Amino acid sequence: MSLSNQVKIILIETTSSGNIGSALRAMKNMGFSNLCLINPKKINFEEVKALSANAADLIDKIKFFNSLDEALEGSEIVVATSSRQRKVPWPTESLNDLSPTLISEIKKNKKISILFGREDRGLTNEELQKSNIHMTIETNKKYPVLNLAMSVQIVCYKLFLDYHKSKKVSKNKYWDVPIAKHEHVTNLIDHFLSISEDLEVFNKGNPRQIESRIKRLFRRLGLDEMEVNFLRGFLGGVEKKIHKKK
Repeated sequence: MSLSNQVKIILIETTSSGNIGSALRAMKNMGFSNLCLINPKKINFEEVKALSANAADLIDKIKFFNSLDEALEGSEIVVATSSRQRKVPWPTESLNDLSPTLISEIKKNKKISILFGREDRGLTNEELQKSNIHMTIETNKKYPVLNLAMSVQIVCYKLFLDYHKSKKVSKNKYWDVPIAKHEHVTNLIDHFLSISEDLEVFNKGNPRQIESRIKRLFRRLGLDEMEVNFLRGFLGGVEKKIHKKK
């Protein structure tokens, strides 16, 4: 299970050897190695090598195909990059939204193919319709044009981030006092509500659902045991003052 083995980057009818080399470099940066080329125009391998930099070892691994159908054999999910809406609507998501879903499928050992079109005109409608979903890269609407190699870099980068995203460290992992137990916060809330009623600053029949908002406030804070104990002590002090006055 890896990005290298399970994801194909497919470039269709590329015209620039430099773009092929730059795409290889972008792929290697992010842990991808499976590049497929469909009917590329004349390739200058010296230019490919020059632009690939330290990813030149991937040149020998490039797979060449005469048709998209051949390249897609064995794929379970096909994603087509697209920058505009078509006459026939297709399921479409932004890279940002789609990437976590693709990573989830990769971790289930699904085979993914990502299609990139020609430098001058992208993918044809027929090619787009071979995909399960279209993917867009969010850009400045005033100038949404991305170079082919840039597009490959952005897509690979986002997938790399989501694939290697470590589990979030609990914000309480290094806290000096244990997080308050649910029942202790509940007791604090009840105490606060009781004191509020005694002070006549709170009425349970309030139409603005103040009670619910107070509960939400305390639950949202993520209080630790010491904080709860301090607040309970504070409320206890207020309670004594109230009773003395009575």
